[in-house]
Amino acid sequence: MQSRAAIRCTRTTVAFCVACALMTITGRASAQSPSREQFDRAVAYATRTDGQAVLVMHDGKVVYESYMSGGGTTQRQLLASGSKSFVGVATLAAVRDKLLTLDQRVADVLTEWRADTLKSRVTVRQLLSLESGIYPGNPGSGCGGPSATWNDAIAASALTTTGVHFAYGPFPFIATGAMLERLLTSESFEAYLKRAILAPLHIGVEWRAKCADGKPQLAGGAAMTARDWGTFGEFVRRGGVIPAAVGDARLLSDSLIQQLFVPSHSNPSYGMSWWLRGATIEAQPALGPNAEVANTTVRPLRRLLQQRSRGPSVVPEWIPKDLVMAAGAGKQRLYIMRSRGLVVVRLGRLLGGQAFQDTEFLQALLSDTAPKSP
Repeated sequence: MQSRAAIRCTRTTVAFCVACALMTITGRASAQSPSREQFDRAVAYATRTDGQAVLVMHDGKVVYESYMSGGGTTQRQLLASGSKSFVGVATLAAVRDKLLTLDQRVADVLTEWRADTLKSRVTVRQLLSLESGIYPGNPGSGCGGPSATWNDAIAASALTTTGVHFAYGPFPFIATGAMLERLLTSESFEAYLKRAILAPLHIGVEWRAKCADGKPQLAGGAAMTARDWGTFGEFVRRGGVIPAAVGDARLLSDSLIQQLFVPSHSNPSYGMSWWLRGATIEAQPALGPNAEVANTTVRPLRRLLQQRSRGPSVVPEWIPKDLVMAAGAGKQRLYIMRSRGLVVVRLGRLLGGQAFQDTEFLQALLSDTAPKSP
């Protein structure tokens, strides 16, 4: 039989373990930040691979930042597809404001979709998880095609049954923006995002790329400073809580934030407008895992790119299991590692970064061994 002292000790130990677990789950863990040596290695790697900015936040504070090759603290750089994450977070704000739910059908709002057997079934979640089955638009042509407008995204044809095929492109995000604007009636997507999320965080986004109708290119048109993108990442890392330095108030529930990182049915490396851990080893994650899709160029192209990749075939153990990222052309990166209290920004030239690999950059920053030269 245990003594009272032993029982008290056991209870204390259990309480301490539970507290530690909760701290990890809620993103308040005090895991050690990277060392100066690790940060310097990451900067050296970024410099060799067309990088212009590297910023590291630990527990909400900027602990390291470095700029090179034209980057700077006030330099807003195009995020390319890193812009997509704003659409997901704005949609969560609309859920908070009871304008919609993630599992309702888009056709409830975009009523043009009701007459189409396939499009009428698409949910908000499936649209943002890129498994709506709708033609996604050309991912390399801005708004989805030459002179494309938001109406082109709304009018896109259904190609397959929803929830089966991962298809990367701008139309799903532009269609989401159109849906939100109809719900808001008198407020634009830009204005709503600013009011609901950006202004409380004291950060700004410049929608530098526009569609032919003058509306923002929601899938790739945002420009931001490294510090502002890092602040946005810290807000997400904290589960919807404004960073302490600018307010420490809750804007979104943690349960809502976590919906962004539920793996989609058709691609376990993609959530809802955010990439998940598995994407760090993909040579071209935008092609998706649809190897079973026949009679397309996707399967052989994906296989060829994977064969040419110098990256690992499995995710290294030193990459935290809860890593998520917003990612865009030029290897623009916003990494969030909640369990380690880390938010990391890497920015570079939009047409550069071909030699950059996520695993090698993260190895430099997180591992005890240096990456190989690109």
